[in-house]
Amino acid sequence: MNFIESLPSGDVISRLVSDIETVQMGTSEKVGLVISTISYFVTAYIVAFIKAPKIAGMLVSVVPCFLLMSLVGGHFIKKYASRITANINAATSIASSSLSHLTLVHAFNANDRLEQRFATYLSRSSMDALKKAGTHATQLGFLYFVAYSANALAFWEGSQMISNSVAHDNSGISVGAVYTVIFVLIDASFILSQVAPFIHVFASAAGASERLLAVINRRSAIDGTADDGDKMTAFGEENIEFNDVHFSYPARPDVPVLRGMSFVIPPRKHTAIVGPSGGGKSTVVSLLERFYDPASGDVTIGGKSFRDLNVRHLRGNIGFVQQEPALLDRTILENIAYGLVASSAEKHQRLAPFILDESLSELAVKIREGMSENDALTGFDSCVAEIVELVREAAASANALNFIDALPHGFATHVGTAGNQLSGGQKQRIALARALVREPCILILDEATAALDSTSEQLIQAALAKVSETVTTVSIAHRLATAKNAHKIVVVQTGRVAEEGSHAELVAQGGVYAEMVRLQNLGKLSVEDLKSPHDMITTSSLHESVQPTDEKEALVGIGGSDITEDTVCGEVPSGSTDGDGSKEKKRKRSGWFTVKYTFSLVRANLPLICLGLCMSVIIGGSYSAEAIVFGHTVGSLSPCRSSDAISDSGNLYGLLFFILALVELTANVVGGCAFGWAADKILYRLRVLSLRSLLSQTIQWHGMEDRTPGTLITYITGDAASLSGITGSTIGLLLATAVNLVAGLVISFAIAWKITIVLFPTIPVLLIAGMMKLRVQAKFTERHQKAFAKATAITVEAVDNIRAVAAFSLEKQSQEVFVRALRRPYRDTMKAIAHGNAWLALAFSISNLVYALAYWWGSKQVASGLYSQTQFFIVLPCLLFSTQSCGQMFALAPDISKARLASSNIVDLLTTRSAEEELAQGSTQSMQPSSSLLEEKAAAQDVEAAEKPRRGVRQTNGNGIGAQLRGVHFTYPNRPERPILKGLTLDIKPGQFCALVGPSGSGKSTTFAMLERFYRPAAGSVIIDGVDVTRQLGTEFRDDIALVPQENVLFEGTVAFNIGLGACPGHEPTQQEIEAACRMAHIHDVIMALPDGYQTMCSHDGKQFSGGQRQHLSIARALVRKPRLLLLDESTSALDVESEKKIQEALTTLAGRTTIVAIAHRLNTIHRADQIYLIEEGRCAEQGTHQELIQRSETYRTKLPSRWLPEALRPDGFRISHTINTTDTGGNTAQILPDWEGGQYRIRKASYRGCLIQGGHN
Repeated sequence: MNFIESLPSGDVISRLVSDIETVQMGTSEKVGLVISTISYFVTAYIVAFIKAPKIAGMLVSVVPCFLLMSLVGGHFIKKYASRITANINAATSIASSSLSHLTLVHAFNANDRLEQRFATYLSRSSMDALKKAGTHATQLGFLYFVAYSANALAFWEGSQMISNSVAHDNSGISVGAVYTVIFVLIDASFILSQVAPFIHVFASAAGASERLLAVINRRSAIDGTADDGDKMTAFGEENIEFNDVHFSYPARPDVPVLRGMSFVIPPRKHTAIVGPSGGGKSTVVSLLERFYDPASGDVTIGGKSFRDLNVRHLRGNIGFVQQEPALLDRTILENIAYGLVASSAEKHQRLAPFILDESLSELAVKIREGMSENDALTGFDSCVAEIVELVREAAASANALNFIDALPHGFATHVGTAGNQLSGGQKQRIALARALVREPCILILDEATAALDSTSEQLIQAALAKVSETVTTVSIAHRLATAKNAHKIVVVQTGRVAEEGSHAELVAQGGVYAEMVRLQNLGKLSVEDLKSPHDMITTSSLHESVQPTDEKEALVGIGGSDITEDTVCGEVPSGSTDGDGSKEKKRKRSGWFTVKYTFSLVRANLPLICLGLCMSVIIGGSYSAEAIVFGHTVGSLSPCRSSDAISDSGNLYGLLFFILALVELTANVVGGCAFGWAADKILYRLRVLSLRSLLSQTIQWHGMEDRTPGTLITYITGDAASLSGITGSTIGLLLATAVNLVAGLVISFAIAWKITIVLFPTIPVLLIAGMMKLRVQAKFTERHQKAFAKATAITVEAVDNIRAVAAFSLEKQSQEVFVRALRRPYRDTMKAIAHGNAWLALAFSISNLVYALAYWWGSKQVASGLYSQTQFFIVLPCLLFSTQSCGQMFALAPDISKARLASSNIVDLLTTRSAEEELAQGSTQSMQPSSSLLEEKAAAQDVEAAEKPRRGVRQTNGNGIGAQLRGVHFTYPNRPERPILKGLTLDIKPGQFCALVGPSGSGKSTTFAMLERFYRPAAGSVIIDGVDVTRQLGTEFRDDIALVPQENVLFEGTVAFNIGLGACPGHEPTQQEIEAACRMAHIHDVIMALPDGYQTMCSHDGKQFSGGQRQHLSIARALVRKPRLLLLDESTSALDVESEKKIQEALTTLAGRTTIVAIAHRLNTIHRADQIYLIEEGRCAEQGTHQELIQRSETYRTKLPSRWLPEALRPDGFRISHTINTTDTGGNTAQILPDWEGGQYRIRKASYRGCLIQGGHN
């Protein structure tokens, strides 16, 4: 867990996409080419030593040079590559988090800030990228320099030996031996130079493999898949003890969380852990699940240390429900059934294989195709039917069965990425069912009912009370109504146990717990709260629903005050931004359009690219120049010439070869640097533009065509890198090959056309073979790109939800799903390899055919006197070098096919217009990009976050703004059969505090989405501050709005950065503004207690902070915006009583200058609202104040807890000056005297359900 949570999410994606692809590029066709080259090189030197040991001995010195340059260059390339990877991973983490929480990014218009941070990380790697490119270019240049210098030395030494042989009457070495040695060594040097451009590929692959192997071979300190450790059989019958436990999270080792915690959890009892946020409650759960081990002290069960137990078996005995429930992107059936994996119950163990294979997913497919559940089960093993039955029973226990059966596909419904197709309460119930289905010995509940309404909570609490009779139950709760019935309550404060005992005992002690009870009582309704805002408290009649209550509960004032459930992120799946909800049309770009657009993307770097291309022309032409020099050299070594003439020729042509060596050195260094620097700049631009385009797209776009953050991130990690590669050194290599081929053919035809014309037909065969290989590779890559992206998304999802995966031992299951996603592409890979490499083998074999034809036909022409030996030895290497270069080019076929598909993908992405651009063009149907958009998005300037237009600080009048929804209709396009809003009309006045209540799925969160204009309604209008935003372009209106979602999200970066994200675009908040917002959100002291204060780095999703602390930070992020409209979705659900009270007090200071709209479960959050809207089935069923709704709305009244009235009769914080008579609609009455005794008012006379209670009662 330490290792996984220390990784940024982008690191996982980078390793799965970039690193694996880098390894693949370094271990595919290029490996075969390198092996054959080394074999040829070694064989050439063996022949050379046999024929001319002296020359071979001189030239063998180049081998250490080659090795030295490869090792030194490879070392520095890996060094720079690792630095680049670290920055890329950090940038990818920002992109991944942004895409995962797009609604929050849009709500705060935080695109620019996140893009700027993304670009900052990328820019940090620029210098290392330049150094890497320079190192590779220098390495490549010196390899060519050494090879050509060796040729110069060979020619010079050979000429001297032949000259001496001629001078001494043919004694010594023969011309044939010298020719053989020189020719094979030159050919070997040339072939070796062909693999030189791949050195950086191998170096990068080596670095990537090291990073992957370090993870693969890493031994986890707490391994949930290992078989070692004891397996206890009586988990539910032993005490669990914390003995002087000290603990700090690895990410913050200098911040102690638990400081000598000691307490006992009795078996088969309910133990509740309560206390303020950040006190260590969730850390206790992490130690019970053995996500971590204590730094000191020990956690034991039955006297046996958790460290000695088998981790998988331990977790198999525990059912765990997280505060933020984590669901995987599978069906509801599969998500609940995952609780059976690794279950300790023997009857469940035989079911595991059917959960790990494809049985449940295949069953779900049949149900979605229209088959009934019973019919669909036909043909499956009886174990599958048993799994389904167990899942249904668990869903019923978790009060989830009704809403699941109401879904169109029932248990076969996909929950979406992170369960985004379900509301928060629905996700929590499914997570609870997943825990209950395994019939655990220990049940751990971390705020398991926080997102549920009162009715659901009461049903589940009753079920859990029954379960706790036979199961050891540990619950964490902020609402004391959830904890008060526990057998034992442990009060945790600052990492220590402050108190422990039963509810009655702790109340009687009058300590920390009693104070928490008192504070929660202050949050309940008082008589003053129940009066009309226009009435005075004197002699007024208060109307309230009187219901029966428990006497002890009335005394201490503990009671649930929930009313409904909903979450912005949960109830708002990807839907339509347009009224018609039409699906996105698939665009087909022409190849020419893609080429033009790609050219426009790289136009800013044309000077560097042109410089590199010029060097590539020189490199390509140098091969033909070498052939010309070689031919004349062989001709000049004729023994028919004089000794001095041979010596002079050797000196001349040796010098020419050395000049070629200098030319190759210069051209490769300059060209390599130019292409490397251009590729880095292009890659930077493509990544920033891709993220910009992804963040600008609507939520509708992100939810269509199986798009998930895991698949979309491949635009940044994979496609951008592939496209930048083809526009860098690869295109230079292709040009050099083309120049070599053309120049070789032209020279050959010019010098000996009769020889060339016979050899020429082999060239088209070579080209056709290479093109067929490229075509096979391209089709395979295009066909399976989505499958590879989906497999990556599966792994990213598992890592992001690692706590749920580990708690339910789903490591093997996640691996199985990953393998299944790759199984079909793998089978097709084998076919593609066989098919494609058949063409590649034909392409490589052509060079031998050229050799055979050349020597046969060329010798005949020379013997007949048509051509000289010099002409023949010019034509021969020209054609051989050309064919061998083509073989090298076709080894790049996979890279070219990937770049081609990447280019198409990125062009499609960058030319996809958002809804705003569609409306600006006057038609939401046209998907073709305009030329102006093309120019705008492909501007040939460096992409900097600062270059985007910035808004100035908005001017406001300091008052809240009004918001109206008028007859709004809305349906999500992926659920067209279920209208969400059906003519909803709301009128929120400026400066009001309004509350939205109603059953789950009624449309409350969709209302928030309408106010933020995440979607456009099918009909009706949404008016913000007098402007109909549904017909307005731009998102500037959001500058006045702040959102506090229920699922609190932190991005990778400092605390100050995360809070500053909430500021209005164009305004950088000062440190004073950030601290002021944090003080108002009551998180400033917690931040300042951290060693780095506001510069403390937040990990991905802020896991090092408690749920309550993250909620405080989320509130601070909203407040730093100084909003005129504040949207709160259960903004205090994760807070303890005292923190909630302080936040509510802080919000009251915003009265008048901020309009507040809240979705809430707790009545004490909304009873003071100026206006409460009761939303049912997409309409506003009732509206009014709390008192008004109590009087006239039966639905609203039924949501009140039965213990409400007696708490209302115990007012706090004010005095009654007159006798008050109260009567409710049921005829119950009470007469309250102004006499204050012992903190309570006296009742003179009360009639409750026909029973008369005479005076004297408090």
